[in-house]
Amino acid sequence: MHVDYTPPATVGKFLKSTAFAKIICGPVGSGKTTGLLFDIPKMAREQRRGPDGIRHFRAVICRNTNSQLIDTSLKSWFTWFEDGVAGEYAKTNKVFTMRFDDCEVEVLFRALDTPDDVKKLLSLEASIICFDEAREISPDIWEAASGRVGRYPSKKDGGAYKEDGTPNFGLRASTNPPDEGSFWAELIENPPENTEVFLQPSALSPEAENLENLPDNYYENLCFGKTDEWIGVYVRNEFGKSLAGQPVFRAFTSETHVAKEEIKPTALNGTLWVGIDNGLSPAAVLGQVDFNGRVLVYDAIFAEGLGALRFCRERLKPLLARKYPGFKVQLIADPACMQRAQTDEKTIVDIYKSEGFQIVVAKTNALQARIASVDYYLTRTVEGRSSILLCPEGCKPLVQAMRGKYRYKTNTKGETDTTPEKTHPFSDLADALQYLCLHATGGSVYGASTSNVQRRDVKQVKYAW
Repeated sequence: MHVDYTPPATVGKFLKSTAFAKIICGPVGSGKTTGLLFDIPKMAREQRRGPDGIRHFRAVICRNTNSQLIDTSLKSWFTWFEDGVAGEYAKTNKVFTMRFDDCEVEVLFRALDTPDDVKKLLSLEASIICFDEAREISPDIWEAASGRVGRYPSKKDGGAYKEDGTPNFGLRASTNPPDEGSFWAELIENPPENTEVFLQPSALSPEAENLENLPDNYYENLCFGKTDEWIGVYVRNEFGKSLAGQPVFRAFTSETHVAKEEIKPTALNGTLWVGIDNGLSPAAVLGQVDFNGRVLVYDAIFAEGLGALRFCRERLKPLLARKYPGFKVQLIADPACMQRAQTDEKTIVDIYKSEGFQIVVAKTNALQARIASVDYYLTRTVEGRSSILLCPEGCKPLVQAMRGKYRYKTNTKGETDTTPEKTHPFSDLADALQYLCLHATGGSVYGASTSNVQRRDVKQVKYAW
């Protein structure tokens, strides 16, 4: 069997990975399913020989329904591995047997329509299990499947290992972007140590993949008549909007507002701005304004159950010492930080000043003004580039908030609240960003002086920090 295949860049990284679980997420037509399929013969060739001198390997390819399995997964497989040429397909039990060199590979195709189908899958012994369009697969199946891989071949036949003794088994998944807040979105954004995630670029970006294998203007034609949300998921490779609520910052897109690589802070005018939101879930967003007036956000940190003093000493100061030595730092705080505690009459502002920080209070904490200050930067461009940019690593939780975890809650009747839901730490991080952006604009983007903007009442609260 001879097949010529050159994977797109992200798919190539997926194929090289040796992680137990690998997930590739990308637009339609990006070649991710083909990459999933080619991991099978690749791993078969790396399999340790058994006592009979043959490399035995067994893969299972799953789709959510039988029609999807036949119309998509099987069709994709036969495009590359033709029945009667690359191997033989037994239609009755949906098994493709492939033999090449010293390899013998069983590829089982399984739909997961019914509890019976799931039961059969979870009684199989396999080398790897592959989920095509994984976002449609139940999380319970994904988790249970981890106990069915590495079971073939048996130890007496060499085990599921490479010649050097390293593991040659695991879980594989390809998918279009899932909905924000779903199991799959959480897994992709916060993968465990044994899982590696590969995100393909937007199909509308200069880095778009697999274009050479698609018709001319494929994505341009695909976008006609589609909603922005549909294009976001299937073309720009962005998570779908959560059904739990309406994102506050609808203008935010990862493609536009998240940097492709880390942004290094510069001295500029020597000042690093830190937006601060306090309470029992304090948060800080660190950034600068460059010479073109763009807001560059480097880091977003938060804590649960820490007061201002501990947050300052245990989270903020160590980060500043590690990444921003020598920078002049100015904190921008919620006006509520001026309220005095009933215990010793100290304010949160006093606490930060006692720790050596320069701190100013934001001109207002009116919600409309704060949100408008962020939207001001989200919707502006400077020389063709977005006027706000978030670092991909340091701002991961803030990016999640902007994508939709900072949202207006929608009830069962479809009615949406007028104030954002308190979803820690995402609402705290969004608030901290708002204070930074409000300071950057000078408080001038919402069409009124701060004296005319309705302020939130500041009340004394016991144990303020």
